[in-house]
Amino acid sequence: MKHVHRMALLLGALISLNSAWGQSADRTVSNQDHTWLMAFGNHRLTDSWGLHTEYQFRRTGWGGGWQQSLLRVGLDRHLQDGAMLTAGYGWIRSFPYGEQPIAEKFDEHRIWQQLITQSQTGRLKWLHRYRLEQRYMDRKNNPSWQHRVRYFVQVTCPLPSKPQWSFSAYEEAFVGLRSLTSPSANLLQQNRLSMALNHAWASGTSVQLGYLHQVLWKGDGLRVEQNHTLLLGVRHNLDVRK
Repeated sequence: MKHVHRMALLLGALISLNSAWGQSADRTVSNQDHTWLMAFGNHRLTDSWGLHTEYQFRRTGWGGGWQQSLLRVGLDRHLQDGAMLTAGYGWIRSFPYGEQPIAEKFDEHRIWQQLITQSQTGRLKWLHRYRLEQRYMDRKNNPSWQHRVRYFVQVTCPLPSKPQWSFSAYEEAFVGLRSLTSPSANLLQQNRLSMALNHAWASGTSVQLGYLHQVLWKGDGLRVEQNHTLLLGVRHNLDVRK
């Protein structure tokens, strides 16, 4: 249990630092509560190829209103040593919510590419994800293309004598790639810190209950969201190889 205890202490320190990043004398900070219901799958078609499926039902509060609807699909290419390349498409609908709402709901069409690598240190399992996104923001009055890069690192520790249970924590940073002709007030767009308890079955299904602390900096650099989010997730990986 000492690994789990150390992970919890480290994550607590990071969440405190995450909160500090959001605070500034000239910024308006909104603290909000959200609930995200999520379904994931990475389905093996052959030894080399697979299909990624994902839907996230993001709601405000305990589910009272829409925050965002996110659908993502992709084609996986499995490499050696557990590495995986994926490219795909995402459809996202964002809604006005909270104290700093957007002007109106709009759709986003997203092309994305990523590399995942995995390793292990003793009982700790590490996952690194490097993702590029090309995003068409289909706003009624101001449609635009935006680009960003995301880095995600997760550590998972199986519980002693109960390998079907595990504790995980992750950190993810979102960096906007802006042109010099249209600079943004902030390069770092979002930062996420999360911890979760997971349970897996031999069938390939797993469930997750967790907490996410999200800091989201708006484009003007003056408005910030600190979102405290309940995560409820299920993953089911199919394997149709003969």
